[in-house]
Amino acid sequence: MSTYHTILVNFTADVRSVAGKPEHMESRELTDAEVRQLLEAFCGIDPVENEALEPEIRIQVRHDNYLLRTGQKKLIFYDARHRDLPALVLTVEETMKELDGSAEAARSASTLRHALRTGAATAAPFPAARAPETKASRPRLLAFGAITLALLTALVALRWGNRPAALPAQYRPVGDAEAVSLRAGLVGVYMTGNEPGDHGIVVSLAGELKLFELNALTPPRVVYAAVEAGRIGSQPALATDQPGGVITVVDRDTLSYCGETYRRIP
Repeated sequence: MSTYHTILVNFTADVRSVAGKPEHMESRELTDAEVRQLLEAFCGIDPVENEALEPEIRIQVRHDNYLLRTGQKKLIFYDARHRDLPALVLTVEETMKELDGSAEAARSASTLRHALRTGAATAAPFPAARAPETKASRPRLLAFGAITLALLTALVALRWGNRPAALPAQYRPVGDAEAVSLRAGLVGVYMTGNEPGDHGIVVSLAGELKLFELNALTPPRVVYAAVEAGRIGSQPALATDQPGGVITVVDRDTLSYCGETYRRIP
């Protein structure tokens, strides 16, 4: 049975929610059951807090080091020693198999069986199964911090055009008190769907805005936007500095942006 050394970043002491300031809590000699319980709690944290503060769990087991984040009730699994590789988006059960080594063993066995069936096996199949090309077949997720400004700029140009859209003539900003009230009522995560290529909007506790696009194996591509609360006629709206222009508030659980409808995630 494996034992685990864990470091929790940006969690409260009871590990049930995200801390508002950087916190590091270290635990040694955790069992499989304790790590599983920890990961299940991690998947259940508030999505708004998760987007705003990006908590993470660092795990050392044997001679391997991993970094985990969460999104959409799944775990985003990084190989900390191979940050140049994409990663896996996993369930808790799948993550435990990666940590205890059983997933790697299954992949190696599958590679060997395939080699034997196709006649490609040599006199030394086990070293071949552990060669770099086998490890490269394990998708790994680039760290969120490695998404560069150039990539974000390219995303904006690709998704929303090359220049910010002009605000509608009927748009008017609201006063400070109304702006605070409007933003507070909209705090949350809104999405067009949960499949790769779908889009999301995060209105944070600080009134900041994130626009993101889901990918199959890599983390969402994110654009940070400045936002101003206002109205188009009597309808509430959020004006952004992005090419999409104005986000229309259909109701407290529904936003409209760039011709797409975004629903609040419960």
